[in-house]
Amino acid sequence: MTKRIGLIHAVLPAIGAVEAAFESIWPDPERASLYDQSLYLDLAPDRSLTPVVYARIAALIAHSVESGADAVLVTGSLFGPAVLAARAAHAVPVLTSFEAMIDEALALGTRFNMIATSAGTNALLEEELAAAGKAAGKTLALKDHFVPGAMELVQRGDQAGHDRLVLDAAGDLGDCDAVLLGQFSMAPVRPGIEERAERKTLDPAEAAVRRLEAMLAP
Repeated sequence: MTKRIGLIHAVLPAIGAVEAAFESIWPDPERASLYDQSLYLDLAPDRSLTPVVYARIAALIAHSVESGADAVLVTGSLFGPAVLAARAAHAVPVLTSFEAMIDEALALGTRFNMIATSAGTNALLEEELAAAGKAAGKTLALKDHFVPGAMELVQRGDQAGHDRLVLDAAGDLGDCDAVLLGQFSMAPVRPGIEERAERKTLDPAEAAVRRLEAMLAP
């Protein structure tokens, strides 16, 4: 029986990125996307999650499950705490944007460069990495890199401009066991980052699809 994956997005570029990952890795399931731009609009001024956003994430996850999803993936990088708060209410798997990528990263080593195009992403990724590393008994060395202006370009449809900024930043990442991308919308430029940085590069879209396939494929 065909599986259905519920996908929850806060930015349009994430939709194309995760669809491309499914087509490349596991094209079999149905994908049902929910796009809610208000998730980012209703963040606090410091980009933290407000009670309104917690409630909306919970409602979107519930809607996906009620619509027949066998699993739900929230692609927004800033919404992990709200996803974790909501998923215990559901019997189906509900994934944050980062957790699959973090597990893949820890299998590769302990030294990571994080690169993000949305303010606040690296702090949350670092927090989740540190918690996962502690649980695994590993001491991590983390370096974060923020690419200002790139997210605004891709949201305006300027993929080429976005890619140029990200690739320029990737040239200065330095030595590490892997480069970790903070946004689903960065997935199209992952091969270029890997070539420029000369390091294994993981993006959350592909990692999440691999995790979902491992969990649900017959």
